[in-house]
Order: sequence, then C-alpha cells, then structure tokens
Amino acid sequence: MQILSTQYIKTLLPPRQDNSHKLTFGHVLNIAGSIHYRGAAYLSSVAALRMGAGYVTLASSPGVCQSVSGLTPNIVMHPLLTRPIVYAKINPTMPESMSFGLQSIDTESIDVKALTQIHTLLEKASVITVGSGLSIAQSKDEYIASATQTSNMEIAEGNHGFFFALLGALQTRSQSMVFDADALNFMSHRLHQPPRQSNTPLLFPKNSIITPHPKELARLLNIDVAAIQADRVHYATKAAQQFRAVVVLKGHHSVISNGDSTFINPTGNNALAKAGTGDVLTGMIGGCCAQGMSPFNAACLGVFLHGLCGDLAASDVSNYCVLASDLIDYIPKAIKHLLTL
Repeated sequence: MQILSTQYIKTLLPPRQDNSHKLTFGHVLNIAGSIHYRGAAYLSSVAALRMGAGYVTLASSPGVCQSVSGLTPNIVMHPLLTRPIVYAKINPTMPESMSFGLQSIDTESIDVKALTQIHTLLEKASVITVGSGLSIAQSKDEYIASATQTSNMEIAEGNHGFFFALLGALQTRSQSMVFDADALNFMSHRLHQPPRQSNTPLLFPKNSIITPHPKELARLLNIDVAAIQADRVHYATKAAQQFRAVVVLKGHHSVISNGDSTFINPTGNNALAKAGTGDVLTGMIGGCCAQGMSPFNAACLGVFLHGLCGDLAASDVSNYCVLASDLIDYIPKAIKHLLTL
C-alpha cells in the first residue's frame, strides 16, 4: 500500500501531441442517465471532455439526451429506444387520481432492443462508461405497481433488461470500461440471487474499472458497510481480485487497487460529499482511459485530480458550497496546478 504522490501522478499525465485530431485523444461512449437523474449524464459526459478526451457520445433515453443537449453543445447525442409501462387493464377500484388517466406511461426505461442501436458505437469507442444515473427502476413504475395491486398489467422493469444485455455484449470487448452507480447495483442484485433463479452470473469484462462507494461495495461483496469501513484497503483489494477489475473505493482517502498494487489518495475533502461528484469522477477516469492510459493508471490520475478539484474549489468557496457542477470548471485548474508543481 502506498500514498499517491504528486511526483508519481505527474508522470501519468498523457502527452498531447501537436499533430493530432479529435480521435487522437479518444472517443468516450457514455451510457448514463434516466428520467430522474439527467444531471448525472451531463456531469459524467462533460467531465470526460474536460479531462482531455476528444469526443464524447451520450447514449440515453430521448428525454435525457434532450435535457443534456440544452445544457451543452459539446456532447454528441444518441437517443435510445425506450419501453413504456403498458396496462392490459386499469384496476377498476383504483381512484382516477392514481390512474393518471393513461393507458401507458413512458418512464424512459431503455428497451433491450436499443442494444442494436449502439452496436456500431461499441465498435468505435475507445472507452465505455456505464451507470451514472442509469437508475435501477423508475420510482413511478414502483408507485403505480403498488397502488394498483393488480396482476394483469405489464410493468416495466426499469433498466435491468437493457443493462444485462449490454453487459453480455461487452464481455468480448477489449476497451477499458468504467462501471459506476446503478451499474454496480444491477451487478450486486444478480450476483446474490439464489442459483435456481439465475444462471452463472456475468462478471465485469476485462479492463474494467468499478467505482463503488462503501455501501455499493458492501452490496457487491454481500457484507456489512461497517466491515468495509473498518478495513478499506483489504476489501478494495479483495474486490479487485474477486472481480478481476480495478477498484476505486470512494470516500475519505479513496483506495485504488488492481488486486496486486494498492494506492491511497491524499487529495479531496468533505466538499465532495455531495450528489453528483461521483458522476464527475466517472467522466474523469473515462477521459483518462480515452487517451490511452491503462485502467489502473487512469483510475489513479482521475481520483487524484478529482480530489484536487475539490480542494481547490473548497479553498475558493468553502467546503459547504461546492457543487458537483463546480468541479467541471476546476478540472483545468487542477491540471494546471499539477503541471506547476
């Protein structure tokens, strides 16, 4: 176990050659966002560009793509086919106020058929990032299901089907991949199903980076959060070995491990304990991978600079006031700061 040093991190910064074009610095395919978490798709996409990636495509529901395109002109949008809840019959005992007066509701859950829409993108992408704001299930799905108490309607299962179809397609791909947030929760749900309900669980593809917070790692390993926090280095290393992936265990002094080597990150502060900062980290690591860095080096550089962004932002506006979106503007400042040390 070692502490990430500034001197070591400086050696990881990818070179920027003059004779170049946008694809010289890589193409990030970001599969992210959902009806309630549109901001996560924005943050993870823009962060990858700020880290130096040459090209970022966001693949998400049409509503998410429309929202993100309204916030930035810098991201290429790839809207995906969605699957609504379809009612075979409205429960006659349901009050009109609870039925919404509709026969179907588009929850923006991505259809399994959408996998065919991104086949070419999977071929072209330098790195694939999955999970920021993807959402296991839409809360409206669950609310209507519990309210109706009827068995004769087809209820969308959130993004489960699409995610596992995607995971299957990624198993044979060689690009670096970053899995965050609900992508990890999908996996933990599948890993711990009884054998009679599931075939051999799909694991993360080779060259994967996973970025769990302690609760997400606890779900993946099926242990208590308190155990994780009591020995963070041990469990980050164990997860890296078990899943054959680079693990970034987020939190105070984030741990980065590939199962053989382990680093502790010295940057960052409690200003980063705010919604959306993890989405920025996913984008930053993805942006590093896009420029040809190995998964382990990309994780180390991304985590260090992400924490440095938090330190610089907190110094300017206090630990209380930093927003996840502020970190986007501090990525250039963090890189410039690193280059001057």
